[in-house]
Amino acid sequence: MNRKKILFAVIYISSIVILFSGCTPLVLEQNPLPDRKAAIFANKALFFNQHIISSRGKGWVRVETEKNLNIFKIAWAATFPDKLRLSFFISANPIETIISSDGKITFISHTEKHARRSYNSTDPDLETYLNVPIKLSEMISLLLGRLPVRKFDQAFFESSDPSRSTLSLTKKWQHSKQYLHFDNRNLMTDLRLTDGSNRLVYNISIKAYKKYKTDTIPVKLEIYDDNNRSVNLEITDFTANPDIKETVFQLTQ
Repeated sequence: MNRKKILFAVIYISSIVILFSGCTPLVLEQNPLPDRKAAIFANKALFFNQHIISSRGKGWVRVETEKNLNIFKIAWAATFPDKLRLSFFISANPIETIISSDGKITFISHTEKHARRSYNSTDPDLETYLNVPIKLSEMISLLLGRLPVRKFDQAFFESSDPSRSTLSLTKKWQHSKQYLHFDNRNLMTDLRLTDGSNRLVYNISIKAYKKYKTDTIPVKLEIYDDNNRSVNLEITDFTANPDIKETVFQLTQ
């Protein structure tokens, strides 16, 4: 009896080992090609226009909430990664200027709406001034003609999109997630950022691209959050990689 029990146990264990060893390759090799292709698309967005390290431009900004609507003409000079001079105008009159350089950001009111405010911050949130929770680095990225895609560890095609035109990007130790959507030209049309509860932080929709010399620049964008607040940015003039003096990002009287 003991020999029969031992023989039965050996056969049983061997069967389990064979079963699991036979299934394991199916789990490990479960169609890895789509993830590699997703990473290619994600990296294309991450490195989009990374050769543009400075820009000058003009355009329009429309800031809208449930109660207010403000439309400004804008002009800017920007240098990667954190230098920006962005001025807002109404009827050619300056209203507000934002200056950022060397870890310091200053807000200047030309109408005496508020006193000059300066903060030591490497990447502040601009929600107080633009009403949507976008960071300074992300605004600079857009004004440089780039896409504010955050660094990621993994990229996947969204199973809910059978066209394989939507990606989800994740990074270790971070609860936020990015979703990228591409059109049939493989140009990104939407960037959606959610928090750890899958709640929308903001969505950036790119309505139009335009060629400036050899560069393809996103020129019409809408940024909105889940509180019915939105910023529409339209770029009407753009120069890539101009020489910009450091004095542009310094305060003057």
